[in-house]
Amino acid sequence: MNHLIDVAKGDVPADLLLQGARVVNVFTGEIYPANVAIAGEWIAGLGDYYNDGKETLHLNGLFLLPGFVNGHLHLESSLLTPAEYARLALIHGTTTVILDPHEIANVLGIPGIQALIDSSKSLPLDFFFMAPSCVPATPLETSGAALLAKDIETLLKKPRVIGLAEVMNFPGVLQKHPEVLKKIETAKKQGKPIDGHAPLLSEKGLNAYVASGMESDHESVGRAEAEEKLRLGMWLMIREGSAAKNLRDLLPAITPQNSHRSLFVLDDLESYDLIHKGDIDHLLRLAVSLGLDPATAIQMVTLNPSERFGLRDRGAIAPGRLADLAVVSDLNHFQVRLTIKGGKVVAREGKAYPLFSFGFSPKVLRSVKIKPLDESSFSLELKTEKAWVIGIVPDQILTEKLILPVKTNNHGKVISDPELDILKIAVIEPHKAS
Repeated sequence: MNHLIDVAKGDVPADLLLQGARVVNVFTGEIYPANVAIAGEWIAGLGDYYNDGKETLHLNGLFLLPGFVNGHLHLESSLLTPAEYARLALIHGTTTVILDPHEIANVLGIPGIQALIDSSKSLPLDFFFMAPSCVPATPLETSGAALLAKDIETLLKKPRVIGLAEVMNFPGVLQKHPEVLKKIETAKKQGKPIDGHAPLLSEKGLNAYVASGMESDHESVGRAEAEEKLRLGMWLMIREGSAAKNLRDLLPAITPQNSHRSLFVLDDLESYDLIHKGDIDHLLRLAVSLGLDPATAIQMVTLNPSERFGLRDRGAIAPGRLADLAVVSDLNHFQVRLTIKGGKVVAREGKAYPLFSFGFSPKVLRSVKIKPLDESSFSLELKTEKAWVIGIVPDQILTEKLILPVKTNNHGKVISDPELDILKIAVIEPHKAS
């Protein structure tokens, strides 16, 4: 603290001086030239009166943004370890991520979550966690583990576990299921953020859901749905990931009056998209190309998620905030030239500095248990000419419930019909080899 104050007063040189930047101020929406003085991992001050640094980076008019905050991600969908995700995300200016680890929790419970917590420590990207609220996701499946309210209480006491993850079981909330409500009450008593998950829920049902303690939602697919949730006080998480793409449909709901209650999230991100499209920076590019003001878009991936999750030490370029910063060439393409985490350069021109990776234990790596399968395991007989078919809605998680004629062979066994795009699908229980 003393050193931070000394640098801010100009009594001693900055540890790192960023000179000649065009600062994007997410508090006011302004963009203006300024030097930025950094003391250790903190921003000490901004202004042209800071000219002395032990190390100086000349930005020559490049835009200086707060480091991006990825407000909702299932890391498991990327098939990457925390270290490998960090290496790729840092290139794209992401310096903080909020994970919902419900997939690994479905397999291993608290030990699986702890494995992610352990493997993400000491990385130059901050990983925070939400305690999964629905493990198993449905009583219709055989999961590898289950998390009860007492487990949620244990998780919420762990460092870097900051809230209750998306409460997908909104029918359980409306039906006042005791265990579901107990999990919500556990988070509320600790003053922790609670994420919601309520696709297409509306009117009285949505009111009841919000009244129970739900604070956000990332499942909106249309403007009217998004506006209704905003009006009821929910944070609107606009999702644009690998599986579900809602940004184009939801962006018209954003106004100057409500943008401070909105943020962009990825939800599920496959590694291919991370490599070829980027991380949150991809959403910035898309939103601005669709007409959103660049300063507002930047606010939605920096200050807004930081405030939503109570991370008041980041999300803006201001004295006393973490020196988590992204340097970009322009505010249309958002090509990240430099990423600074905690006052240190961690990525430059598309390359991240080497990271030390914590490995997973054998128990985590050997958790898939499948009963022996052969061709007969996938044999399906049909007693009528029609069957239930899952209708895929492009770029959405929501599906259609269809009844269609299906193809059979001479033995009455169902076969796939590529011409009509009707394919057999199998779900294999991988936890207990049941």
